[in-house]
Amino acid sequence: SLGLVALKKYDEENLKRRKEIFAYYQSRFEEKPWAIVPLYKNEKAETSYHLFLLRISGIKEIQRNKIIDEIEAHEVSVNVHFQPLPLLTAYKQLGYKMYDYPDAYANYAATISLPVYQDLTDEQLEKITSTVISCIEKII
Repeated sequence: SLGLVALKKYDEENLKRRKEIFAYYQSRFEEKPWAIVPLYKNEKAETSYHLFLLRISGIKEIQRNKIIDEIEAHEVSVNVHFQPLPLLTAYKQLGYKMYDYPDAYANYAATISLPVYQDLTDEQLEKITSTVISCIEKII
């Protein structure tokens, strides 16, 4: 019964707010020439709106890390959620080499994930997006 209550709340409240957050991020970043915003819905599928993965065109991992540091210096938390498997110890030990997967590495190096939780206020969203934009433009 707890699960059913949680699912009802997810559909009625949480998912609705996450969609609003995605739409807000989309509207703030889609016009930036350096921004590659995630595809989150098409005619066949729709995301769960769990992660907003912003890619920054043409940057390297070292620049991405500097951007993250700069953003965090402004008390906004962003993250890197996914690493390509060849970067993980278990896969390295199996002989996988990152240089064999240049596209995976390039996407990893250029991606940051922005906070997407339903309790974010509109004021916090404005701070997040303004901070992210100014920090990216400062570094690139």
